[in-house]
Amino acid sequence: MPGLVIEVIDILSREQVARAQSIYKDAFSPDLRVPFNELTRPGSIDRTFVALDGSEPVGFAALRLLGSVQWSFLRYFAITRERRGQGIGRRFWHLLIRSLRTEDWPGRVVFEVEDPDEAADDHAERVIRQGRIDFWKACGARLLPAPGYMLPDYTGSGSTEPMLLMAGPSATTPLVQGDQLRSLILAIYTDRYGLLASDPLVSRALSLI
Repeated sequence: MPGLVIEVIDILSREQVARAQSIYKDAFSPDLRVPFNELTRPGSIDRTFVALDGSEPVGFAALRLLGSVQWSFLRYFAITRERRGQGIGRRFWHLLIRSLRTEDWPGRVVFEVEDPDEAADDHAERVIRQGRIDFWKACGARLLPAPGYMLPDYTGSGSTEPMLLMAGPSATTPLVQGDQLRSLILAIYTDRYGLLASDPLVSRALSLI
């Protein structure tokens, strides 16, 4: 897709920002979303990128800086529903990595994915979750050995959820394990979610590495 480009959301028109917001709301259920204005607020620790095909927004990605370990945390990544399955997602990912480096942000990216095994009783959901993992593997990301990682209750829904962690791009991100993985997980909980290192959720995740 030679016409695909990536821009920070700050420079887009009001109409383009509204379209990006629609992509975000369509891709994530209310219990997984934070307010769009909060998510895209300009600042030193957050970046929001939009993929454009010509002038039309077709993809959305929001990241948080994990400054204590110099990683980028991918909070949200979505392609507009009508353009999925056309290779846009993989192209967007590679452009995103390039843009992070241009902006002097860490080119190593970590993110959460839903565990297919947690949907063992729902075949359709399990297939969807496995498909997401397969997509990320095709992009060059890899699963991290973090069996005790739990998604905190960051939206106030009242529940936590076991999640898998993935990282990429693999060409510049060797397998992270041991103390490096503990430091990365601690940074996710503290830098991304604002939890204390003494929080039981954090302690459990670190103890299982």
